[in-house]
Amino acid sequence: MMSENYEYFVEAAPTVDDQYTVERPSSMWRSAGEQWEYLSLIDWSWHNVKDTNVKYAPAREALHPVTAERAAELVGDRQGWVRYWAYHTNERTWRAGNGPTTVVRRRRSPEDLLDETFMRNDVWERDSAVFEFFDARASNPPHLIEISPDEAEQLLQELRGVTGATEL
Repeated sequence: MMSENYEYFVEAAPTVDDQYTVERPSSMWRSAGEQWEYLSLIDWSWHNVKDTNVKYAPAREALHPVTAERAAELVGDRQGWVRYWAYHTNERTWRAGNGPTTVVRRRRSPEDLLDETFMRNDVWERDSAVFEFFDARASNPPHLIEISPDEAEQLLQELRGVTGATEL
């Protein structure tokens, strides 16, 4: 439940590929006077910036106020904070018509950027695939096609026969 003692904000700083908007922000913040807290997308709880490695709230220009009701909606929709991609070994194999081999995802939490790949042992593990895809310096990056959480779930069911893999 959201408290009326706080003002709530979402961060939607412009990015090269416009990944984050006010409707689908990269992070959520709240303040009570000069005290700032962020919603961790890792453990799904509020953390005071002074007690973490984050230390400061984002620049005011990147923050957009939201109502307590809207903040509650966003907190309740964990999948809305996660981006999923179908993973292809490289663009050449994708262009040849080969299907994806797994799913990767990203959570951009204020305290950590968490990129994960669904591995052969049917668990999510940290991996650099998303970073490599967006990094112009990579010589042979994977090819990623963004998909919805439902499509990620369906793809993992088809590829690995597992259900509930995208639950957070």
